[in-house]
Amino acid sequence: MSAKRDDRGAAGVEAALAVTALLMVGFFLVGAIRILGSSGDVDAAAHAGARAAAAERDLGSASAAAQTVVAEMLGARGVACTDLAVNVGGEVSAGGIVTVQVSCTVRLADAALAGFPGSTTVSGSGVEQVDVVRGGG
Repeated sequence: MSAKRDDRGAAGVEAALAVTALLMVGFFLVGAIRILGSSGDVDAAAHAGARAAAAERDLGSASAAAQTVVAEMLGARGVACTDLAVNVGGEVSAGGIVTVQVSCTVRLADAALAGFPGSTTVSGSGVEQVDVVRGGG
């Protein structure tokens, strides 16, 4: 005598597993896109900050200009940094090289189910040469 197998409810279990797997893939994509997008935005903001800093006459003004441009650019691109650091270095005299380092901590709490940490730090840098032929002193 053969025992009959009861398959009732198997489709519901399979559907639940499939939905869970799709949600995990979705959360992973959200986290990966957030990290990659933020990294590119931070790098672009660092380059814009370096351009702004190279237009200034002293390191204090260059630092303030870079900080303002970086914060505005990241805000416009929708990057919400919980901790933003902008460091300006180099020489702001004619022909000098100005460097800007930007570090931004991005929250990933909405992608934590896919194994991402609660936040990650992305960084970027920009280098710009100060115009050799400056007018006005």
